[in-house]
Amino acid sequence: MRLLLLLLASTLQAEVLEIDKGIYQVTYDTNLEQPLKVSYALGRANTVKAADRKGMNFKKEPGVHTSDDKDYYKNVWDKGHMAPAGSFSNNEENLKLTFSYLNSALQHEKLNRGAWKQLEAAVRGWAEYEKLHVVNEIWFSPTSIKLPTGATVPDGFMKIIHALEWEKCFFFVNEAPTETWENYEVPCNVEGIRG
Repeated sequence: MRLLLLLLASTLQAEVLEIDKGIYQVTYDTNLEQPLKVSYALGRANTVKAADRKGMNFKKEPGVHTSDDKDYYKNVWDKGHMAPAGSFSNNEENLKLTFSYLNSALQHEKLNRGAWKQLEAAVRGWAEYEKLHVVNEIWFSPTSIKLPTGATVPDGFMKIIHALEWEKCFFFVNEAPTETWENYEVPCNVEGIRG
């Protein structure tokens, strides 16, 4: 019985992986088939676009159970970059690294293409003047939607932006936003729940 419990515990621990992709770091839950956290640094170099994303598609990672194209097919969920392609288009190699399913969350299409995208652009603007560290927390709960294809839909997203002398946090429920990105700023001491 003890051996079975040890095996079960090691299996459960193995579902959450820490992966360093160089330009961003991921905490990934293979059971949810979604990232739990993606963090990266931004500076002036990230604000210069030198590569085009045209023709790039998300790729699965060898040996890691992630979401895939089926999870995003004919529904309202976009492949939401957590480390934004727009922040790493300073060269083609970096841009390609963002097109990994480790870096993709099931994000409502109107959030991904609206307030979230606008906040990412604002963060790049701030990065022109100072170095930033950005952490995206992807939030789940016991009632998070699990798709028939296997992936679990996040309940919400917290973006935490650290600068040398300030910190800003924004929280979005995973639905179509009703306001501009500025209206989603929250105190940085809000804690998430994980399912």
